[in-house]
Amino acid sequence: MQNGVSRLFFLTCFLFVLCFGSNGQAQNTPKHERKSLRSGQLMAVVTDGWDSLRGTLYCYSKQHRHWKLKFRNAVVVGSTGLGIGDGIIKLPFQSGPIKKEGDKRSPAGIFTIGTAFGYADKKDALWIKNRYIKATDTLICVDDSHSTRYNTLVNNNAATSDYNSFEYMHRKDNYYKWGLFINHNSNPAVPGDGSCIFMHIWENENVGTVGCTAMQEENLLRVLHWINARKNPLLVQLPKAEYAMLRQSYHLPAINFSEKKVTFINQKPGQVLHPGTF
Repeated sequence: MQNGVSRLFFLTCFLFVLCFGSNGQAQNTPKHERKSLRSGQLMAVVTDGWDSLRGTLYCYSKQHRHWKLKFRNAVVVGSTGLGIGDGIIKLPFQSGPIKKEGDKRSPAGIFTIGTAFGYADKKDALWIKNRYIKATDTLICVDDSHSTRYNTLVNNNAATSDYNSFEYMHRKDNYYKWGLFINHNSNPAVPGDGSCIFMHIWENENVGTVGCTAMQEENLLRVLHWINARKNPLLVQLPKAEYAMLRQSYHLPAINFSEKKVTFINQKPGQVLHPGTF
């Protein structure tokens, strides 16, 4: 009889600890752990799916703990779509391609923003509220995964270089006339995971990039006037379904995807918009 009572007592204790924990309080682990991104500005690039090259950029500012949409516009991403990248969080998705060097996919994830760059002299870019570097004829971005300078902007010096592959930041076209460095695969950079990811000027809405996010020059200028390094801006770049999966966990803005039309800068035919016109 005593043995039966003892077994019942220990079973009751075991069930109590299992249900309430050692402190006697009920264990309540939320289904979706909510995490704060600690950002005052958010750029959300959303596409229809992993293989889509067209998307929409939504720019939000945080006001009284709520995200307020400031503007939105059309963008293109990599010509083969998006791939899971290396950002500030590890994405929890079980499916989706992995971003690799040379795959022509833009990185999906949540990323901090690096330096702004452009063809203008620094004195002519004082309106930019991020660090700015002029894209001179010698400024390059190293995409050689065997180099110690992989995925960094450096001044080209053949005498001290350990890289065999790079791209010039001052191009013959205007793609890099204005831009932002996106901190994908950085600190430290993992060889082969992708490099030299920017926001820059597009060719048009039908031509994807080799891994960057691109838009009309006028829209990129609006982004550069708005973005402020002091507000810890972030880029969230995901397909629609995956964005919806992460939205509540990371306090992301709710986006009405049924609104198909995106805005372009109002511009008269033949009018040239300059950096100071915003």
